[in-house]
Amino acid sequence: MRSRLAGFAVFSLFVLMMVPAYASVTSLSLEKSFYTTDEKFGFIGTLNETDSVFVIIRNAGGAFKGMLSDPLSTDEFNVIPRPVSDFFKFKGIYDATAFTGQEKEENGFTIKLEFDGEKLFEVQDFVLQLKTIIDKTIEVEKTISFTASLTDSSIDDAVFSLNSAAINEGATIDPSSGKFVWTPAPKHGNIIPVQYLFDIIVTKGAQEDIEKFKITVQQAYDEPEKEPEPEPTTSEPKELGIAPFVDESKDPQSYVDRYNTEASYKKWFDDNYSEYSSIYEAVGLEKQLEIPAPFVDESKDPQSYVDRYNSEASYKKWFDDNYSEYSSIYEAVGLDEPKELAPFVDPNLDPQYYIDRYNNEIIYKDWFDKTYPDITIYKAVGLDEPVIEEPEFGECGKGTKLIDGKCTIVATKSEGGGCLIATAAYGSEMAPQVQLLREIRDNQLMKTDSGVSFMTGFNQFYYSFSPYIADMQRENPVFQEVVKIGITPLLSSLSIMSYAESESQVIGYGIGVILMNIGMYFAAPVMLFYGIRKVRRVRF
Repeated sequence: MRSRLAGFAVFSLFVLMMVPAYASVTSLSLEKSFYTTDEKFGFIGTLNETDSVFVIIRNAGGAFKGMLSDPLSTDEFNVIPRPVSDFFKFKGIYDATAFTGQEKEENGFTIKLEFDGEKLFEVQDFVLQLKTIIDKTIEVEKTISFTASLTDSSIDDAVFSLNSAAINEGATIDPSSGKFVWTPAPKHGNIIPVQYLFDIIVTKGAQEDIEKFKITVQQAYDEPEKEPEPEPTTSEPKELGIAPFVDESKDPQSYVDRYNTEASYKKWFDDNYSEYSSIYEAVGLEKQLEIPAPFVDESKDPQSYVDRYNSEASYKKWFDDNYSEYSSIYEAVGLDEPKELAPFVDPNLDPQYYIDRYNNEIIYKDWFDKTYPDITIYKAVGLDEPVIEEPEFGECGKGTKLIDGKCTIVATKSEGGGCLIATAAYGSEMAPQVQLLREIRDNQLMKTDSGVSFMTGFNQFYYSFSPYIADMQRENPVFQEVVKIGITPLLSSLSIMSYAESESQVIGYGIGVILMNIGMYFAAPVMLFYGIRKVRRVRF
């Protein structure tokens, strides 16, 4: 009975040793709050059992962008850092999924990252929103102040600011507390109440919120009494025609030029031909618009006039009544009218960001084409359509060359295949272990002369037998598992090559890895066999 119990205990201990506990990732985050494009980024996290950890980066459309790893982790892991520029080319949201060698990617721990073109950071789990600000009323030279606040009072370090129009009017806001202060000057008053529009902006990280409100400055002045208008005359206006002094054989522009450049000639015309509205009418020319208009002070920013036109009703009416010859306020101040943008476009973002998303994200492209079928993505974001140059006659496509008037297939340099044995062992070329081998080959070995020389000789030897072993794995699942267990130490040791970035480091780390594998696969078994044989001789 005791011998049976002892045997059962030994068998249970053997099962526990041979069948490891299931390891999984329990947390994941960036090692820093953010990274710039010229830095290397990394992840840290925790797991419940010792195992290798892989972190795969995918864009919003699910496309694979790269992988990081920690070859052997205990309770905590810290992946090998990689350059931000190698993984993130376009602005947008990305998924980072961490999982162990015993897990599938879909069962891993996922967080969301955002790349704004300059920085990489983790997407926050809070919503930044300002409380509603009611409209205000104030008198000229009286001060109005209040404090803008967030709906979520637990958010710290938010930064408050004002739009440019509010700053031009003299308003201020404390960037930390959100206290708004404005004292309307006499110039802000009028014979009627005047409304001014303000934007309070709050930002934190990548989030931003804007609250618009209106301040009405009460009537500051009485309307002056109008003088009685003279009775209209019954006589019809007489057509003046071209003035008598004009020689029609001459260029009429010459009279305009003399009027504008000679003070005595200007005085003579104004004194003797006051019945003409201008020198242009006298010589039979249409008066050209003066750009910028006479009221524009060229030492000021022309955008300030546009802002006043859009925000002050009295200023808009004054311009429309007195300068109706101009098609718009933009023409009067010498600015190009802005192109109309689609409703979803944020004018503060680079329009190329939307073009890149349209060209790289299938879901985004389908959404745009269905929602805005009548316009192109370029017109929606305010950009000119690109000019597409048609290929000249006789051009051939990729992989072919024009020979004797015909496109003929030519040989191209192979980019290199994957690891046949590892692919068969893990069942897919997209397995993290296979991708780790591929990235070491492409990012470390193939970028140095010594690495290229090594891979050339190694490939000739490796591909002479690897197809047969890969076929045997596919036909025999037991043999496949044996190979998978056998190459696991090799994969762990090869991950050290991820640190090699120069010629000397590739040689040094490469020799170290080779010696390590010789020790694991040859020296250690020989020493074990010799030790067992020596013990047997002593006993017998």
